[in-house]
Amino acid sequence: MSEEERNHHPIWKFLGIVLATFIGAYLAFYFVVDTTFNRMTNPEYQMRKMEKIMKHQERRMQKFEDKMMQNPFEPAVAPTLVNLIKEADEYKIIVDLKPLDNNENNVNVKTDNNTVTISGRVEKNGRRGEQIMNFSQSFLLDEKFNPDNITKEKKGSKYIITIPFEE
Repeated sequence: MSEEERNHHPIWKFLGIVLATFIGAYLAFYFVVDTTFNRMTNPEYQMRKMEKIMKHQERRMQKFEDKMMQNPFEPAVAPTLVNLIKEADEYKIIVDLKPLDNNENNVNVKTDNNTVTISGRVEKNGRRGEQIMNFSQSFLLDEKFNPDNITKEKKGSKYIITIPFEE
């Protein structure tokens, strides 16, 4: 075997590749361990990590306290959907349409003597399943009014029902 054949023998190539792979793996492992060790012994890193853990625990405690402070026998207060405003010569009933898909067709207005009843229903299908919302609110008005004079109009996300009363 000549000198040239010995230098290009496959075993030398294999050993060179194995040695290069071993050295590369050793250097990568050393770099990762050294970086991790330096980070773990760095007081600034430890303080940031501790602050993050404390904020997380604080949020969990706040949620727990909020839940414990609720009275399970007291119904949760829903946001006001219907507001009644009395003006000089009319009543205005303002209905928030945001929870009702901004659709005034989801609102019903009924009158009986001096009572006005506003009701509605909306069904939503979402990721959490089907959600159904019903509401009904009645107002007993002091003044007499004519049900034929009631006007209804949508302005943005508000549904305004105007009820002029008779003197």
